[in-house]
Amino acid sequence: MNKWEGKNQKGSKGGGYKGNKQFKGPKVAYKNPKNQSKTSILFDNHKDDLGNEYSLNDIIEIGYPIIETSIDIISSGKPSDILQEVHILIIELVESGVDSKEALSQFLGVNENDFILDELFTLLENGILAISEEDKYRITTKGEVFVSAKKFIPVTTQEDFKFYVDGLSKEIFHEMPSETTNSQNRLVPSVKLDFDFIQEQWLNINKCFTKANSGDKEIVDLANYKRSITARRDLFIKYYVLIYYPKDKSGKKVQLKIYNSESKLLKGHTESLSALYSSNKYLFDFTNELEGVEEYKKLFLDTAVEITDDKLSGKYQDISTFEHKELIKEALLTGNTAVYIESPWIRKATMEYLSAMDFFLRKKKTKLFIAYGIDASFKNAPHKDTFDKIEELKSKYNGRVFVFHLPSHFKTKFPNRNGSHRKILIKDFEYYIKGSYNWLSYSGNENENYAVEEGTQFFDNVEKFWQKVFKDYQLDVSLLDFITK
Repeated sequence: MNKWEGKNQKGSKGGGYKGNKQFKGPKVAYKNPKNQSKTSILFDNHKDDLGNEYSLNDIIEIGYPIIETSIDIISSGKPSDILQEVHILIIELVESGVDSKEALSQFLGVNENDFILDELFTLLENGILAISEEDKYRITTKGEVFVSAKKFIPVTTQEDFKFYVDGLSKEIFHEMPSETTNSQNRLVPSVKLDFDFIQEQWLNINKCFTKANSGDKEIVDLANYKRSITARRDLFIKYYVLIYYPKDKSGKKVQLKIYNSESKLLKGHTESLSALYSSNKYLFDFTNELEGVEEYKKLFLDTAVEITDDKLSGKYQDISTFEHKELIKEALLTGNTAVYIESPWIRKATMEYLSAMDFFLRKKKTKLFIAYGIDASFKNAPHKDTFDKIEELKSKYNGRVFVFHLPSHFKTKFPNRNGSHRKILIKDFEYYIKGSYNWLSYSGNENENYAVEEGTQFFDNVEKFWQKVFKDYQLDVSLLDFITK
């Protein structure tokens, strides 16, 4: 029996089902569909979609990023029906011999400065009428075609155009595509909305504008150049991610399906998020409870860079550039006691590990130590947004997150030390790693240009190494209370 079948399910705080726990509740919930949650309905309807080879293990409610964008534009479009009638009337009068401004004003019963006669200039400007030396108007060949074809003279106006951009795929909409959510399970938008984006997507933006105006208008140009662009990035659409795991160990990939709040399958989003997931196994790491530890371990072990058995046969091993990234994730996702990370810099690359840090800290009595700082200069200061997130973790898990700015610490302890260029990772009493890899500043992606980084992973005397690091830096050894005396 599937671990969700035969029981009423109850969602976690994160809005999804956790596959390692059975939920109990009143059976009446399944007898009356009105009482079922959205995730419960999705599970019932789609648990068998991939056949016997896969099981539906997770349903996660996410906030999908949408960027509300406004630009000032110059548009060209169909004039009002009244204005079109004025143009036709003037042309017909000129054609019938009422061919001067004076004659037209007398016939229409208006003065020569009336706004109606201002349209004579529009007709002249567009080549519909021409004027002789005697100030007589005549219809041109273009004008004759204009009348017979029942065309109109476009009206140019300046206006504000608001549209919406998919924060991941760059797709453009003239209306919000679905229901928004305040869920904390938010995907980070990757689209940079700036003048370059507007230029790149100009044709699609124009198509969107024309569609929003029923085909009657198009964009001629931006007004006010770059200053006209504003973007709101705090909108998130409520979607549901269904995550299917293979039942065997044949190497099949984890499969995703994306549904909106109306239970409609979103094929395009399914394809794009599946591609993102294949390159980032922690894309949907939104767990708010600890019952998913074993599932996270399985996810890591199934997808991380393999470390072969022969490498683990000794007391130490060399590790390559891209193994570092997987090992820091492994340390945070499977560690149970303490993790120490030392890096000269804290950059935006650290953002990728924040959810794993949070996951580690949700385990009771765990401790996270972060030591950083090659010097105290402004140029080597930590990335602000990233450091703010670390401070939030420090506040959230009071007394279990310790951040050491080594240049400041050394100032009082070692007058001749400016900072540290060491790179160290320690996990529990299982292993420690030393080498050239900048743990908190290097993204370590295989598909990007990279510098070769090497390190050595040690499996012996880990407890002594904890003590050595704290002694070398004169850090508070009382923080090592997890070490058995």
